[in-house]
Amino acid sequence: MKVKVNEVFHSIQGEGARIGRPCLFIRLTGCPLRCSYCDTAYAFYDGTLRELDDLLAETRQRLGPPRKGPNAPFVELTGGEPLAHPQAPELLRALLDLGYEVALETAGSHDLAAVPREVIKIVDRKTPGSGEVHRWLETNLDHMVPGQDELKFVLCDPADYEWARDWCAERQVWDRLEVLFSPVWGSLDPAWLAERIVADDLPVRLQVQLHKVIWGAEKKGV
Repeated sequence: MKVKVNEVFHSIQGEGARIGRPCLFIRLTGCPLRCSYCDTAYAFYDGTLRELDDLLAETRQRLGPPRKGPNAPFVELTGGEPLAHPQAPELLRALLDLGYEVALETAGSHDLAAVPREVIKIVDRKTPGSGEVHRWLETNLDHMVPGQDELKFVLCDPADYEWARDWCAERQVWDRLEVLFSPVWGSLDPAWLAERIVADDLPVRLQVQLHKVIWGAEKKGV
């Protein structure tokens, strides 16, 4: 099996409930979405076809032996949109079989049914401000594991905040999933978002993109 890979890099997890943890990222090439705030357009086309065994060997070499606990070696499949690759579920299963903790970053535009249950699914529900709000499969909520998976909203403006708040309330997703609200870098003031979350008493986690705080918005491979 071959898969087109844009880059593989070892950094820290910059987003989500596991923010700050060392993580090996495997970024696949290609994405059918065109979000207004996309910061990885370089992954739309550029990449190299990699054999599965070669990719797994690099993962083992860079992460070392698997182990349990809060500092267990951690690998994330991202993109682009990784589930646009039919081979992605097989790759995720192979990474799990190595014994590592495995996460998937996805837009929720592709069916999660084939993704192994043990994979941590970080699902980005697109908002109106993204321009891709229609790219969503509602049935994906049925394949998200409470206590493990995360539902993320990247918010462009106050209207996106109100839309995301109401969407979550209608479905009561925060009763069973970790919900993340993230401001678009350079567009929505994080302080404003923090104040609104507190004022509205929302059971969500505010996140900023830690890798951009550390290295700046333009640096790749972090």
